[in-house]
Amino acid sequence: MNQTYRKRNTTAFTLASYFALAAGLFLFCLGVYNDNWELNVKGYYILCMVLITISCIVMQKVVRDNTEDREIRLENPKHRMRNTAAFTGMAIAGLVIGYGMFFIGLYNAPFQLNVKGYYIAVILLISYSAIGVQKVTRDNAEDKDILAELESKRDYQG
Repeated sequence: MNQTYRKRNTTAFTLASYFALAAGLFLFCLGVYNDNWELNVKGYYILCMVLITISCIVMQKVVRDNTEDREIRLENPKHRMRNTAAFTGMAIAGLVIGYGMFFIGLYNAPFQLNVKGYYIAVILLISYSAIGVQKVTRDNAEDKDILAELESKRDYQG
């Protein structure tokens, strides 16, 4: 099997990804907390934020798994796919529903344009950074496996 090597994530990129996600979640929650909305409206926007965050993480996993599985199936046609079509569809639906609920709620809300822009910017920051954190987490886990395998080969030979 052809093995492709990728450049490892730097510590700066890893920390920046985690910081961006934490900052986005904090800013979103701070904005919701400081606005004088009814509790059900605050809950609605927090729920949308959680759904979008989780959906972004799942979508990154699905896309990466499907891409890796396609490459493996070229060499081994009997390879079992990790994600079913139903799971892939549910991941896409979750993301579309999350963004749909958020943007429809924001469109119909009686907020000033700058407030709407703030929430749109923060939700996009959360989305991007959630995908980045998922990528970093998975890459680092793969790096540990690869490094452990290389180390065991070195110890065996030495």
